[in-house]
Amino acid sequence: MDTQFRSTTPGNPNNQAQNSLKGKLINYDETVKALTEELNFHKKELQILRSERDTLENVLSMKTQDVRKSLINEVNRIEDEMKKHFSQQKSENSRLQQQITALKSDKTSLQKELIGLQRRLAELEMQIGEDDGH
Repeated sequence: MDTQFRSTTPGNPNNQAQNSLKGKLINYDETVKALTEELNFHKKELQILRSERDTLENVLSMKTQDVRKSLINEVNRIEDEMKKHFSQQKSENSRLQQQITALKSDKTSLQKELIGLQRRLAELEMQIGEDDGH
């Protein structure tokens, strides 16, 4: 019993060493607990951030696909519209070319008719001149 009394007696060097060692261990234990809690907090925060990143990547991917799909649809629509206008322009060009050909033909006919009329006029003038001279 005497040894127990000595170890718990204040001022005993063994008791002070145990208290100071015990205090340091308690301090270290509290520090480890606090660091563990902080580490766990940061792990959860990191997990949340990764989850948010994954969600944002998915949303961005979906939006990118939507934009790509919209652009492809728009390009296809514009191509179809251009083909339609090209076809209409080709038809219009053909119609105008036919009109030009018809007008050239009419011009040639009118020129031939004019030349014929000019000859007839010249002949008539010559006949009139001959008739005046008789």
